[in-house]
Amino acid sequence: MRLNHVKLSTAHVDQLKYFYAEKLGFSLLEEKGKEITFQLGRSKLTFSENRLQNPYYHFAFNIPNGQLEEALRWASGRVEVLEYEGKEIHDFSSWKARAFYFLDPAGNIVEFIARERIEEPFHSAFSAKSIINISEVGLPVFQVSSAFNALHENTGIEKFDCKGNTFCACGNDEGLFIIVDKAEKRWFPTEEAARSYPLSVDFENQGQSFTLHLQPGDSFQIIRNKD
Repeated sequence: MRLNHVKLSTAHVDQLKYFYAEKLGFSLLEEKGKEITFQLGRSKLTFSENRLQNPYYHFAFNIPNGQLEEALRWASGRVEVLEYEGKEIHDFSSWKARAFYFLDPAGNIVEFIARERIEEPFHSAFSAKSIINISEVGLPVFQVSSAFNALHENTGIEKFDCKGNTFCACGNDEGLFIIVDKAEKRWFPTEEAARSYPLSVDFENQGQSFTLHLQPGDSFQIIRNKD
């Protein structure tokens, strides 16, 4: 699965513009009023202003497998990397992946993850240009199994790693929806509750393109896009 364009809301557009463009060096692709879009490898990330709420999300970026430690050093000079049980790098052995996390000014839980099964060559020091793509987007819902079933039936997405009724990662190493029970789960490695806020994702699976819309209250819509 490929996550092509992730569109999120924020009450902090100006702060995020400075943070991502100036502090981290993300490529600012477009700015229209209070909406900013970054190009991150093969994916786009858009933040649109929403001052009626204070939304935050979890999303992750794939980076080259051989550059995680270098990426950590790069990030540590720019952000406060989150620790859990005294560790900054977290080993997800069943996923054949390792990752670290930090918060942006809007409170988004941002993850840089290196996966053994993604063989992406690199030829220079780590920078924002080393990001391969957006690899994960969190989807907090009330009914995890129902949300997965809707995705599977409408798009063919398969389970990647599911645990009971509270967690289901679906997709593949290139792109994952992280479906969690918003009444039970908190975003690792923080104590932030997994709350749902408006988002949309343009993605591809099995050669077909789709758009997913999530609204608070589990208003869940999947659109099959025409070629």
